[in-house]
Amino acid sequence: MNVITYYKSRDGEKKVPGAPHFKIKEFACHDGTDKIFIDIDHAKKLEKIRVHFKKAVHINSGYRTVSYNRKIGGASGSYHTKGRAFDIYISGVNVKTIAKYAEAIGIKGIGCYPNANFVHIDSRPSKFFYYYTNYYRSVRTFGGSPAYYPIIAKGSRGAYVKKAQNRLIKKGYKISADGIFGSSTENAVKRFQKKSEITVDGIVGKNTWKLLYK
Repeated sequence: MNVITYYKSRDGEKKVPGAPHFKIKEFACHDGTDKIFIDIDHAKKLEKIRVHFKKAVHINSGYRTVSYNRKIGGASGSYHTKGRAFDIYISGVNVKTIAKYAEAIGIKGIGCYPNANFVHIDSRPSKFFYYYTNYYRSVRTFGGSPAYYPIIAKGSRGAYVKKAQNRLIKKGYKISADGIFGSSTENAVKRFQKKSEITVDGIVGKNTWKLLYK
């Protein structure tokens, strides 16, 4: 998180640091307020989305003043009021596809609004994914394997091992999700890799993670 204060009158035409496809004015509150808060680190994730899809990313809502957020019925304490949330859409790209990629690059706050055709992304520290149609429905994943998942292999232990084990179990492999990368997990990984026609080494790296979440 790296929230910077800007002013539309002074900085509006400037490009956002680390996100050259976006101008500061694109994040301004719709009530005409001059001040703009932007989480620069989060904006860099927006740039990754722009580069990945090779199409313009439109910002429906960026920074909101507390009064404007209240006026439109936004959630109390919304990340928009802190400059840490953006509602976006890309013409011709399904919102779930956008949400899936946002998950893959490590964004932890994602809301998918298929009826309204936009995706909410925010820079909260803990994961919260949801769909909104006529009501909110939380989901565990949009199908994207986070890019920051580490390489794990026999001897590894912990939460990421358990994540891999749970994905293997979901795909029909009979192992325990105990967080310990032992021989049974290694054998399951090798069988999965062989079936997926990728290098069979028993190591869960970038390609294996990606296929586990496919």
